[in-house]
Amino acid sequence: MATERHVIKTYLNDEEKQRIDQLAHQMRLSRSELLKRLLMNTKLPSAADFAAWQGIRDLLKVNADQARLGNLFKLALDEPLSADLLKKFDGLVRDIETTQADLKVAIGEIRDQLQPSIRKQAKS
Repeated sequence: MATERHVIKTYLNDEEKQRIDQLAHQMRLSRSELLKRLLMNTKLPSAADFAAWQGIRDLLKVNADQARLGNLFKLALDEPLSADLLKKFDGLVRDIETTQADLKVAIGEIRDQLQPSIRKQAKS
């Protein structure tokens, strides 16, 4: 089956190859993709974008932990407990729900800041 893609060979010394490999690793791209983007003057991913996406993943993990904690508290509330302890549990559950809502807002704000740069990159 014919393809529209072409292979281009080039020769590099060890230092040049090492530099391309290092840059490709930093950008989390293959050598081929890195060279195509450089050739076509397409925007390369920034370290800030990687850090922001990692931050979102970390916040999502915290959110999941909060949900598990809330579920454990709800299970504990199903057991016979004193009225005072029930009040404390209700307060903790509300705090957990508030924290989860705050995390979701923070994740949305970070994602919204990243989205314009991703759209610009896709248009290039």
